[in-house]
Amino acid sequence: MSKFSKIIRYLAFLLEVLLCYVVQSTPGLSLEVFGGRPVLLIPLALTIAVFEDEIPAIAFGVICGLMADSGYSGPVGYYAIMLAILCYIASVLMENYVHTNLLTTMIIATLSIPVIIFVQFVLFYIAMGYGNVWEYFSAHYVSRIVYTWAFVPIFYAVNRFIAAKTLH
Repeated sequence: MSKFSKIIRYLAFLLEVLLCYVVQSTPGLSLEVFGGRPVLLIPLALTIAVFEDEIPAIAFGVICGLMADSGYSGPVGYYAIMLAILCYIASVLMENYVHTNLLTTMIIATLSIPVIIFVQFVLFYIAMGYGNVWEYFSAHYVSRIVYTWAFVPIFYAVNRFIAAKTLH
């Protein structure tokens, strides 16, 4: 693959990241469903990772994570660290052990998205001593997990198209 193709692919991915950040961060652009808004940058990072080698997967995981961190006004670094780790794992799995397709990507997302969001809930809600934890989790976090997961097929299709067109 030529350097020019890689540059075009990475620029397309960066454009996606910026677009998702704007949609995710602008009030009214992403709909709230059953008390939760999606974290669009999680499925985006995971679907980029399944088409990339380890280093670009980690880089896009960190970029998406830092954007998500800045959009959620929490401590900077949580999403960046989690997405870097999970994107690395996704990239290694796809490169060495399983075939890259929608089913395997959905399985990775089904395992990754709840982990990221539940650990966030534990660290930044339960650990802070807030009350009514399970009511709050079921009212806001379950819908966030499902809503975030629902975007995986869309991002997979877009990123598969980008990867296929720039592999020449």
